Amino acid sequence: MRRFTDRAFVFLVGSSLAIYLSVSSVSSQGQPSSSLLQQDQRLSSDSNFAKLKLPLGVSVEVPKNWWIFDSDGNSTIETFAEATMNLSGIEIPNGKQITLFRANSMPRTTYAGIAIKLRESELDPRILKSASIEEINQFSSDIKQMTQEALSAADLELIEFYGVRREFVGSHPALVIEYKRSGQKGAVIVQITRLFLRGKEMVLDLSYRESEAKIWKPIVLYIRKSLSVVLDK
Repeated sequence: MRRFTDRAFVFLVGSSLAIYLSVSSVSSQGQPSSSLLQQDQRLSSDSNFAKLKLPLGVSVEVPKNWWIFDSDGNSTIETFAEATMNLSGIEIPNGKQITLFRANSMPRTTYAGIAIKLRESELDPRILKSASIEEINQFSSDIKQMTQEALSAADLELIEFYGVRREFVGSHPALVIEYKRSGQKGAVIVQITRLFLRGKEMVLDLSYRESEAKIWKPIVLYIRKSLSVVLDK
């Protein structure tokens, strides 16, 4: 089994980062130890959020009043039929990455966003599970460089890189990447959660304008905490 810090493995995990950044960065933010998720502000899921069912038994709750990206521009999540919020039967074409869901905040003068993508993965989750903290920290510097290069290609600037850490969604390992980048109307905080399960990689991309953190940080916190794997084997 390859080690977590092997260059080939680093490239395997990091090479797809530019794809995710190119999709999320063009839409429309602390200390490294102050994670995007550390504030525990509770919201009512019944009144404010709708459950989005995804492939592989994954689900996440999304704000009902956000508008669906690539829709007619007037459709919010709340107005979509329940069947539209069930994406569990979607399959990936061989060798392809698909965007399952994208939505942005309302009103449109504000900015927060969610994008969810799915792709096949060659990464063995056992490597990520067994990696030491030192190995993950070493890996973080490589991901920082890749993030900087990907943002630069999109004419954006990496303002601050908060690091990479390992988390678990149920029993499944995930890499969480957090950074602050430039934006058209001010700095943007980005968190990318890359969940590895059953030979696939599910990517939850969350972002919000730093100047609007009081509005969107607790919403983003709730969305990330709601990520779960129902068929957890």
